[in-house]
Parts: sequence; structure tokens; C-alpha cells
Amino acid sequence: MDKINILNKPGLLTNEDRKETLQHSCDYIEFTTCLDLSEPVKMRLYGTSNKISIQNYSKDIASFICWWTHFVQKDLNGFSGFYNVKFEPIGFEVI
Repeated sequence: MDKINILNKPGLLTNEDRKETLQHSCDYIEFTTCLDLSEPVKMRLYGTSNKISIQNYSKDIASFICWWTHFVQKDLNGFSGFYNVKFEPIGFEVI
């Protein structure tokens, strides 16, 4: 019996699957990228504020990385590591 991946397909993600859009919401930030994180991870704050505390920013980044590692990484055939991932805040500053 094949293992079902995050796209509800059997087996590992194909090269085409890896480029599917991924959106994930945390407490303060919405993250948008592709499944294999090869595109920059665009981060947008909820609401109308354009500032976030370093504590809440760090918490949401850590939450996203943990969620992605648990639910997506297992479906990839190789991952070059988070040091290659580019996080791109859109329209906000960390204070």
C-alpha cells in the first residue's frame, strides 16, 4: 500500500507537484510559496497593522517551519535545508 502525500496522491511528490502553491496561516502571518520552498516564502500580516513584534514574528516563523517539516518534507525526495529558503516580508516591519 502506497503512502498518501500532502496532495492526497500516492507516493512522493513529483517535480510538477513540488511547484504547487502552498498557503499556510499562523497566528499573525500568512505564508505563501510552493510546496518545496524553492520560491521565496512571501509573508503577509493579518489585519491592518504594518508592524509585528520580534516575539510574534519568531513564533510564527518557527510554527511554519515545524508544520512544513511535519506535513510536507516527508513527501519530498530530498531537501537542501532551510538555509536555502528565502523569507520575504511583504509590507510590514519587525519591531
